[in-house]
Amino acid sequence: CALAFSEEIAEFDPHCATCCLSVRRARRSALLTVIELIFGSRRYFLRIQIEQLLIIVIAFIALPYFGVSYENRPAGLLVPDLRALLVHFAQNESAGENAFAAGAENMQLNTGRYLEAYALMTLVFCGTVQYFTGIAAVLWLPFFLVLVMAVLLLMQSRPQPLALTGREKLILALYLTFIVLGLVSTVLQSGVVTAIVGFKNELALSLLMFCMLLGMFSESQLYRLTRLFYWIYYVQIPVAIYQVIFVVPKRVAFRGEDEKWDSVVGTFGGDPMGGGNTAAMGMFCLLIMLMKVSEFKHGICSFKSLVIHIALGFFLCVVGEVKFVILLSPFLLALLWILPGYVSGVSKVSLRSLLIIAAGMALLIFVAITVLASNYSSAFGGDPTKSALSVFIDSLGYIFDTNYIMPSGELGRFTTLFFWLQHNELFGPGGMLFGYGLNATNSGSTVSPGYIGVWYHLILDSTALSMLLWEVGIIGIILFIGTIASILVAMRPKETFSRHDLKLEDLQLLSAAPAFYVFVIGCLLSLPYSQILMIIPMLQFLLWLSLGALIVIHRAVRLNSGTHYE
Repeated sequence: CALAFSEEIAEFDPHCATCCLSVRRARRSALLTVIELIFGSRRYFLRIQIEQLLIIVIAFIALPYFGVSYENRPAGLLVPDLRALLVHFAQNESAGENAFAAGAENMQLNTGRYLEAYALMTLVFCGTVQYFTGIAAVLWLPFFLVLVMAVLLLMQSRPQPLALTGREKLILALYLTFIVLGLVSTVLQSGVVTAIVGFKNELALSLLMFCMLLGMFSESQLYRLTRLFYWIYYVQIPVAIYQVIFVVPKRVAFRGEDEKWDSVVGTFGGDPMGGGNTAAMGMFCLLIMLMKVSEFKHGICSFKSLVIHIALGFFLCVVGEVKFVILLSPFLLALLWILPGYVSGVSKVSLRSLLIIAAGMALLIFVAITVLASNYSSAFGGDPTKSALSVFIDSLGYIFDTNYIMPSGELGRFTTLFFWLQHNELFGPGGMLFGYGLNATNSGSTVSPGYIGVWYHLILDSTALSMLLWEVGIIGIILFIGTIASILVAMRPKETFSRHDLKLEDLQLLSAAPAFYVFVIGCLLSLPYSQILMIIPMLQFLLWLSLGALIVIHRAVRLNSGTHYE
């Protein structure tokens, strides 16, 4: 845009018109900025400057970036990425085919770039801001961005209608039934405000899978996102090292040696002096390790690269003390190795490979247990005569205790399940079947705290399974797990292509499908262990993206393999 911001330039270029409007608004607020600098607080002045910086970034960088066409795609993908998806407004509907040539009346949006920006915003920006500034409100950004995504889906124009298979229609029906049940139950029992807060906290990011199911993103755009995931993974290393060196000592000085956990979270956020989202970081590491093992299995990465990525993943999980991933990942990696894929001949299982897998699993678990047991002994002053395995098993005791209540009122993992079995009919059998509404167990919300926890004076949201049982009941949890299970059953990879008929990009994309498949299984296994799947947008993003990715890849294989299986 020219600095003169002339009307002729604005009329010629729609992007320039947007830039000019944003800059004019910034200029109008300049006087208020000067007044605030003289008479106001420094904190509020800093907020104003950040807001104006965001306006400039959006106007001059983000909008032009998203408007770029999608011509430079990777070669050899299953279906050419033909377009930056055309999004147009309702008044252009009557124009039919002429709407594609409507010029400034249309808006071209690269949905793949939007998905990449959404991933960076959720997995890097939000958690980092929350961790270093303490501003929890930043976690509303993924919610607003996914709502924008749903609106763009409605505005999207297609050259031909999307045809869903019978299984895809079943998935859509189960998903919509679950969402409607949760929202209606919450509105009737707690009101609209609680429904909005509960939807934002627990279900909103599932709209990502909904958009992918309805064809908003192509497989080549998904391919780019999987490549981006590796760069996000590499960013975790220096951030985690910084947290180990500088943040953990502050936490130990503030809370004591026995409270040094949960400060190493990478870019996944949380409170460095309270509870960090270490489990979300651990699950992301699990996904990357699964993707790299699958690439090695498909013959597209070296053994050295495989070892480095798995070692880095276990390092992050150990310093973050993510016991769930440490114990479960070897078994999930073994499951991935024997799981069939879309490429024939890569899933052959021999006695030799099984022995290598078993030895690798034992080595990884042994190293992780030894390191964690050493940390526990130094923190809690354990018995020096006990073995590392005994110390580690003792640290897991509270998880399986059915009557464990912490001093804060938080119930232990298994305790939450037994407590629900004893008290689920608080207001009659309807609560057991349909739950008490979204957000009913939320112990950390300042806008709408959960009334069930207040009723019992306990923290009931220790696990995602407990939250689902209390909030959507038995019917809701059947629909929730049924939606995910139907995707796993319908989109299970089957040997379809020969390796020699595929290019490198094809293999990289297809190798991601088994990794996403096993990762979803890992997320389901985490339901009775941790609550982050229901309250932390980072892991919610990874779960629903993985489910959507299975659908996108399976659809691409089905349409381009010459077969008709569903």
